[in-house]
Amino acid sequence: MKTHMKTHESDLDKPSFWQLVFSQSKVNGAPYHGEQLACQKWIWPKGTYFQQRLCRAKWYQAPDESKFN
Repeated sequence: MKTHMKTHESDLDKPSFWQLVFSQSKVNGAPYHGEQLACQKWIWPKGTYFQQRLCRAKWYQAPDESKFN
């Protein structure tokens, strides 16, 4: 049985994702309208796995001796 390797096709005339990001940045002279965007209030998610683990880790920590003096 003969298997063929997958080839990685790349279009050298097309800029990469990061080249597009940097070429369109404010620092490189591209127009930027971020100051004109509408403000939105954002609320941090609650009850996430990370927050539960952090709470559990704090609960298991030994108390700081300096707080009792």
